[in-house]
Amino acid sequence: MEFCKVSFEANSRSATIYVMGLLSEPAAVQTTTLIDLLPSTTRIVRLDLRGVEFIQPTAFVGIARALNRWRDQFRGRVSIEFPARSRRPAPYLHLVRQPSNTGIAVDTQTDCPMSASPG
Repeated sequence: MEFCKVSFEANSRSATIYVMGLLSEPAAVQTTTLIDLLPSTTRIVRLDLRGVEFIQPTAFVGIARALNRWRDQFRGRVSIEFPARSRRPAPYLHLVRQPSNTGIAVDTQTDCPMSASPG
């Protein structure tokens, strides 16, 4: 039974590592092995975790350390795409077709006191 799947695609300048399922120790070992085997011509590494259902913290830390070592050694760039449900929610809600309530109501009718007529 397979709980995780690690796949890889690359060209001469960049590589993407996809992890799906459970990000645990076996997935971390496969991922760090791929990072260690990248050719020296690689300048960008992308780690795509959008297919991950559960992240074991120690496994993720191991992968992060391997990515940091690679980045420091080859002066490359690293990006990590996290699962959608782990992203922060929008800082505010924007409701469509809501009237603006930033102004104040203005009454344009003016009352002029009538001058008292002598009489």
